Amino acid sequence: MTQVFYRLRNNIKNYAWGSRTALNTLFHVPNPDDQPQAEMWMGTHPAGCSEVECGQSARSLQTLIAEDLTAMLGERAATRFGQLPFLLKFLAADSALSIQVHPNKMQAEEGFSRQGNQPGEAYNDDNHKPELVYALTPFMAMNGFRPYQEIVNHFLRLNAPELTGALTELRSNMTADGLMPFFLSLMQLDPAQRESVLARLSACIDSGGLSHLNPFISRLQRDYPGDIGILAPLFLHCITLNPGEAMFLWAGTLHAYVSGTAVEVMACSDNVLRAGLTPKNINLAELVKCTVFTQTQAESLKMCAGNVDVTHRYPIPVEDFQFSVIDRCQQKIIPVTSAQILLVLQGSATLCHPCGETLSLSAGQSAFIPFSAQGYQLTQEGKCCLVSY
Repeated sequence: MTQVFYRLRNNIKNYAWGSRTALNTLFHVPNPDDQPQAEMWMGTHPAGCSEVECGQSARSLQTLIAEDLTAMLGERAATRFGQLPFLLKFLAADSALSIQVHPNKMQAEEGFSRQGNQPGEAYNDDNHKPELVYALTPFMAMNGFRPYQEIVNHFLRLNAPELTGALTELRSNMTADGLMPFFLSLMQLDPAQRESVLARLSACIDSGGLSHLNPFISRLQRDYPGDIGILAPLFLHCITLNPGEAMFLWAGTLHAYVSGTAVEVMACSDNVLRAGLTPKNINLAELVKCTVFTQTQAESLKMCAGNVDVTHRYPIPVEDFQFSVIDRCQQKIIPVTSAQILLVLQGSATLCHPCGETLSLSAGQSAFIPFSAQGYQLTQEGKCCLVSY
């Protein structure tokens, strides 16, 4: 009999900004070497492909899917993508991730081709990376440019002579075309100018100015002293998601995750162009090319789910993935119209197929369900998330 449910064995990324305790606290994942455990990847991206349990052995999820694309993914996804089109991650940040932007599909294809279709300095693959983040704990993040006037007002408070000319130009052209050169002027400050501007920011905070930004600025000063990215809260929206809240990030949106734990789902890509809060290289030309400098409104950042009984489905505005959160349920019928990954967030879950196969999962465990399953019953005590095409 063909196996229906595949328990996943997932890669853990030990990036320096990761938490040493979150995976253990939430999911009882051991950390015997006391390493930062920043991300757990669920999917087929070559930088961290999951394995599936097949009887007493394990094999690559990518290999399993490639053996029969249509049975695994369904005809639509097999024809449209030729691979699992999404990547699911658990993310746990003790310190801020780099300020970054992801290219759109056309930019990624062109940039990756320029590198000879090999991972390189700027592009790791040929795909875009729109993403959704769903908070499991209070989750601090920066997402998208503030309104132009708000950016001007924040920087005027610094009274920094190094920025006088750039601010004057922005005030005379408060558009995306005006914001881009202002952003460039920040990124191109020489070390002495940068130190002076950051000192003025500290003095402003100490005197009670910009106090509403201090929770973010103080963290960035602690984690990345002297980094130009400390100025980011002045031009990017600062948001704290409560557990159960979510937001969507388009390709081209400048953003950074600052602290907390969350589930993140995205198109299957690892393309990152950095803009600060990092010791790594900043490719300014590619960064500016891929960044959308349009102002956004704070009230547009959070997503609202559409609720049907115990299922909370988020309206994802791209084709690459769908995302739902399912609360406690008894024998809920889950249709399978394409490949799925199910991750248990709290409690436990049992999947039961009409053929008699069952799979039990506890918090932090996940499963791949192929298109050929067609449907199954889900019983759970707690909460899970479900990602599909």
